[in-house]
Amino acid sequence: MRIASIIDVSLVDVPGIPVTVIFTAGCNFDCPYCQNANIIPLNSGMEMSVSEVLSGASGHLVDGYCVTGGEPTIQKELPDLLKALSKKGDFHINLNSQGSVPSVLEECIPYLDSVWLDLKASPTRYEKVCRTKHSPWPNVKKSIDLLLKSNVDLWPRTTYAGNLLSPQDIVDIIDILEELGFEGRYVVQDYVPSSGVRESEATNLTRPKKEDLEEIIDEASGGVEVDLQFR
Repeated sequence: MRIASIIDVSLVDVPGIPVTVIFTAGCNFDCPYCQNANIIPLNSGMEMSVSEVLSGASGHLVDGYCVTGGEPTIQKELPDLLKALSKKGDFHINLNSQGSVPSVLEECIPYLDSVWLDLKASPTRYEKVCRTKHSPWPNVKKSIDLLLKSNVDLWPRTTYAGNLLSPQDIVDIIDILEELGFEGRYVVQDYVPSSGVRESEATNLTRPKKEDLEEIIDEASGGVEVDLQFR
């Protein structure tokens, strides 16, 4: 599998749990605000076996593992890696995914405790934001359904760039989550410029204003709790 890097200890990737973070390399989306743009290419990172990844992810001083990317579910060895991590002890196993490969996600579910699911846009605008040839939304919806039917904690979130999404996109995502039966916290985080964003993309992206989104909290009904995390 393609691996970009391994961070021994992170206190920010899984709420309340120190984790070792494993970055897979390669992604089938091309989001302009991606903060790990250098590992979008499918040939980025290095080829490593599951055993080599395990050797580099010792688990010292942590209570869990977070596998992120890139997009981890494009790695066919991902289920084997998660299975091996789950056997290392009483660790919390978290996956970050955009949900575009539900067949692989389904294989991973038995070994997961939680999934950060990155919802990129309202269903009708996925191709524009992710810059894909075909809409990945049907597959994303399948992934949501799979997670809702499982015992895995689903943590949906969206990165909001002011000139890429609109408040209506967030309202549409909330409505979809409610229709699918999700109850819980939905995180909306602001796009923040960083060195990991491609320079050619950063010039066209703007940080959104929190006040432009605060009204959507009132529009959220049912069991969806909107958590605006603006930095």
